[in-house]
Order: sequence, then structure tokens, then C-alpha cells
Amino acid sequence: MKKFNAIFDGLINTLFYIAGVLIMCQMLVELYEVIARYFLNRPTIWGMEFCEYTLFLMGFLGTTWVLKRGAHIKVSIVLERLKPRTQTYFNLFASFIGIMISLIIFWFSLKTSWENYVTGVRVVKTYSLHKWFFLSFIALGYLLMLIEFVRQFSGHLRKLGLKEEEGQTP
Repeated sequence: MKKFNAIFDGLINTLFYIAGVLIMCQMLVELYEVIARYFLNRPTIWGMEFCEYTLFLMGFLGTTWVLKRGAHIKVSIVLERLKPRTQTYFNLFASFIGIMISLIIFWFSLKTSWENYVTGVRVVKTYSLHKWFFLSFIALGYLLMLIEFVRQFSGHLRKLGLKEEEGQTP
């Protein structure tokens, strides 16, 4: 299991860095767009769409990294006032809800991605791109979040089990 965790952590770190590179690419494209539009009077037709697509991809590449580190927005004002054991139960419940939601969205995005692949549906704007490509990133993102929620769920279970074995009441 340690090897799987190390590989998984390496994967989500890599995807996070790819999302960071995409942010840099967006910045450069927008800079070029401003220069081309206002100084050269020759705006691009592709700049805005490129940024739209990369923004979409970044969301699904970086979310698992954010989830793993607990860097997302959470309302903890009530949770912080509870006993540690009760906090663990709440975290266990939140992880379970995350597992269920991630599983549902993963399944439907995978199914929809496959259907779009088979039927050849395209997104036609400036570019004509296969829709399944973008939908597959939704499936990938939610699969990775599903795995992370399962890891967090099992971590909370272990935390409860260890405290019961030690006879502690957190």
C-alpha cells in the first residue's frame, strides 16, 4: 500500500505542476493577445479559446492535490469546537459523502465521455475538438478525488481504531 500511495502522490503532484505550467501558458498567451491587439492591431482568434480550455483542464488537474492538503475552503467554525473524536467522526462522514459524490460524477463523466467518443461529437468554436477529450478530464479528476477520499476515509478509520486500541478517548 505504501508503494501505491507513493505513486499516487507522485501522480497528483505531477498533475498539479502541469496545471501550474498551464497557468504560465495562459499568462503568456494573454500577454501576447494584449500586445497583438493593442500595439500591433492584429488580435488573435485563438487566444481566448485557448485560455478557456486550459482553465477547464486546470480545475481537474489540481483538485486532488488541493484536497490532499486540505487547502480547499471549509467551514470549520463548528468542527473546531468539537471533541477530537467527534471531529474524526465528522471527517469520516465528509469523506464518505465525498466518495459517493466522486463515484457518481466519475461514472457519469466516464459514460458520457465514452458515448461522445463513439459518436464523434465535437466542440466547434475557433477549433473543432473532440468533446470526449474534455469530458475525460472530468472523469480523471473525479477518479483521483475518489481515490483520495477513500485514502482519507481509511485514515480516519485508522485514527478511530488506534485511539480505541490505546484506550484513549479523544
